[in-house]
Amino acid sequence: MEAYRFIEGFERVVAHFGMWPSFHDAEVLKLSVERTRVATALLSVLDLRLRGWVMTSEVTEQGFYKLRGDAVFHFQFEGITNLRVAGFNNQNVLSTLNLELIDDPNNQYRKILQVELERCYAFEASFTAQKAQVLGITPYVQ
Repeated sequence: MEAYRFIEGFERVVAHFGMWPSFHDAEVLKLSVERTRVATALLSVLDLRLRGWVMTSEVTEQGFYKLRGDAVFHFQFEGITNLRVAGFNNQNVLSTLNLELIDDPNNQYRKILQVELERCYAFEASFTAQKAQVLGITPYVQ
């Protein structure tokens, strides 16, 4: 299984772009972590908002590549472990969003999602999650 299929609602992202994107040059607009109660359990929850697009080969009159599907993608991850964040600043550009399914060290019959927000400049983050979902996709407006 492709790792992005682990994310509940991944179909919304695929429908938006016609594929699952790499999120190359995406910008992290928000990353927040909280402890919350889900049903009867206390879980760590990570909220992530990325501005992402797919760059085309077409060029605007100003000489910039045209962007397709420019939007803010709102993801939520539950059951966070191994969180590492470094270099958060005023512009948190990613090289790519890497996803991998790995064995859950606490349950040999379950997979969890390993997420890496690969650095382009300064900012980078990584964590594992027991659950992931797309909460929303909103067209980006400057």
